Amino acid sequence: MSERKQPERKPGLQSIHQLRGDRERGRYSRATGSLAAAAGGALVAILVGYHFLSERALDESKAGLLAKQRAVSATLGAKWFPLRDKVEKLTTDAAAHFDGDHIDATAASWDFRTLPGLYLRIRVEDAKDIPTLRRSAPTSLRDGFVSCFLREPNPAATRGEPDAGAFAEQPWNLKKAYAATRILTDEWVSEVKIAPDPLRLRVFEQQYDVAVRDEIPQAIDLLERAQFFLLVVDEGSGDAVAEAGAAASEEALQEVPHFARVHVLNLKTGTEILRVRRNAEASFMFAGEKPVSDPETLTAMKRQVNNCALAKAVEAAIKAPAP
Repeated sequence: MSERKQPERKPGLQSIHQLRGDRERGRYSRATGSLAAAAGGALVAILVGYHFLSERALDESKAGLLAKQRAVSATLGAKWFPLRDKVEKLTTDAAAHFDGDHIDATAASWDFRTLPGLYLRIRVEDAKDIPTLRRSAPTSLRDGFVSCFLREPNPAATRGEPDAGAFAEQPWNLKKAYAATRILTDEWVSEVKIAPDPLRLRVFEQQYDVAVRDEIPQAIDLLERAQFFLLVVDEGSGDAVAEAGAAASEEALQEVPHFARVHVLNLKTGTEILRVRRNAEASFMFAGEKPVSDPETLTAMKRQVNNCALAKAVEAAIKAPAP
């Protein structure tokens, strides 16, 4: 009787070899695929849920910020918007047409030039309508017209700085009011609504905090104390365009002879007490042995003498108004 042949025994655990054989025959391929699909579906569900919760948290943060903005707009905005609308109308009207010189009887007796006020200087092209004005006003440059025309203390003018318009508070440049109250605008609200992530929204939250804590209270205080609004509208036409260029900036336009329209509005009565159109043109010569050669200093001196000439012309019109 022959002996039965025993199967060859492989080294290692028998169960391991059995699983390996089953895998080679494809027994667990269907189960493995199902497990992978389930794992992938769970991951997608987690990601979708996280995105949903993140979006909801972002929307809630936006809603909270905009609710606070509306409350500020209803209180502080009530003081800013009427004044803004008043000076914007005067500015766009002044840029649209000039109705001839007008000097109110109170212009000479009311010494507004020693009082706190608001100031804006802008080109005709930048004040053709309200949207253009609001985009251009925040870039309004300081200039030497106020240091020659007004009598408020001006440290920069006292120090002899070429562009002596670096006044601290008086007259208060209207561009600062636009900057301080930016959180009250529709544009700011729209930007908050489309903020794509919490990091961007945090920027708007910081803007809101700074505006409410510092900028707007200061702006409202200065606006309430202001007695007059001084507006200078520069005409960029004719020889001025030929010399400064058709696309000349406000600063470049002040360097060349040109006509400017000067308006003064009494903010307490709403009366326009001054409206004149004068030429801003002057020249200068060096008295010392070493004339200035620095181009930047020379252009600043040109702006200063032209602005002072304009101021003196307006002052003369107030003292001796035309019949």
